[in-house]
Amino acid sequence: MTTLEKSQALQQVERAEAQAATNGVAAAAVTISMLGDGLSANAVLDAIKAQAACVNAGDMRSVEAQLVATIATLEALFHRYIAKSEEAPSPRMQEMYAKMAFKAKGQAIRAAEALSDMKVAPLVIARQVNLASGPQQVNNRAEVTPFPNQKIERRLQNADKT
Repeated sequence: MTTLEKSQALQQVERAEAQAATNGVAAAAVTISMLGDGLSANAVLDAIKAQAACVNAGDMRSVEAQLVATIATLEALFHRYIAKSEEAPSPRMQEMYAKMAFKAKGQAIRAAEALSDMKVAPLVIARQVNLASGPQQVNNRAEVTPFPNQKIERRLQNADKT
């Protein structure tokens, strides 16, 4: 490989790294690949792009499944930390576990609300209010209303005439 080819290859790698650093989807793929044992960042990126394509096409099943899994995980954490709170040796530890439990419960509730919002379209009830009581008057003759100071001038002129 020549020096020019090495330089071009290095530039290509640097561009790819810069794209991964600034692209949220690519950054997520890199993070997920670092968490998993032997996962390829490119394979994870392809999987995320496939899920995004489904969502863009209107298929929200994968997102709904993720929310359900998140709710189940957070509920399990809630119960685990509540149990640890009851077994904690000191009041400070009991408080710490209880706080963690209720944070998990709060996140589970928010995930359930998000799922509910996705499944149920918002209900909008709009009513037209008719404030007229009795017969309505229709005025077909358009009258140009003068500006307020012109009204005052007209009143003053009418007052002078009388």
